[in-house]
Amino acid sequence: MNLTIEPQESYILARIEDARLDALSAPDFKSRMAGALTGSSPKVILDLSPVAFIDSAGLASILSLVKGLPEGGELHIAGTRDSVRAVFRLTRLDKVLPLHATLEDAAAAVGAK
Repeated sequence: MNLTIEPQESYILARIEDARLDALSAPDFKSRMAGALTGSSPKVILDLSPVAFIDSAGLASILSLVKGLPEGGELHIAGTRDSVRAVFRLTRLDKVLPLHATLEDAAAAVGAK
């Protein structure tokens, strides 16, 4: 899995560089994100703009990330394509996780808190 993790001033920016977050890539994503969150900012922006497909394992890995955040932690999702946003809506995860059209919108939401 191609995953970029960049600590920013008030949050961690994680960007999946692959077109899929599925059963094959989800375990690697989950493990790398868990390692990146150790002793760091509890606010995370996950940029999914390159991702065109997500399955239940991909969603589960994102939920695992939320559960692993320290107290007061937040996860914001940025740049979802229509196909991925539809999966979030279908599973009603768009009611639980903030979805932002752009990375800039997500960064403004994190900075505003």
